[in-house]
Amino acid sequence: MSRLRIALLLAFLLSLGTSAAHAGPEDDFDRGAVAHRQQDYKTAFRIWLALAEKGQVDAQYNVARMLQDGDGTAQNPLEAMKWFRKAADQGDHEARHYLGLMYLRGEGVAVNETEANKWFAMNRKHHHMHHDHAQWQKWQHQLAEMNLGMPHQ
Repeated sequence: MSRLRIALLLAFLLSLGTSAAHAGPEDDFDRGAVAHRQQDYKTAFRIWLALAEKGQVDAQYNVARMLQDGDGTAQNPLEAMKWFRKAADQGDHEARHYLGLMYLRGEGVAVNETEANKWFAMNRKHHHMHHDHAQWQKWQHQLAEMNLGMPHQ
């Protein structure tokens, strides 16, 4: 289950007992998750963007994903990359993975396999799926093959 889905489920459960009088950054994040779950993407984006601008790493990641997919805002790979980088710089492993993919596929930037490998390598050091070097190389090969069929910007 993705982190966004888990956040949405937890936010829903937490919202059942949350009082608006005690609203703080965590409550705001949860309100964004509830809005997203209810498919009110514009509200979720607005809430998470405000938190992302204050440095909240999970909000930065969610804003990046929404910009990448065009949920609640115009699709904008350049802006998505900016937010993925902010989250990645704070140690977010999924953001590092997406940065690698964006460089590998040329989403919002020119294809740059060296830069893609840099982000994948940073993620590999910390991600349990990449402890097996042979498996990681197989995964890299599969990503490169996927990239062959993708249009480049």
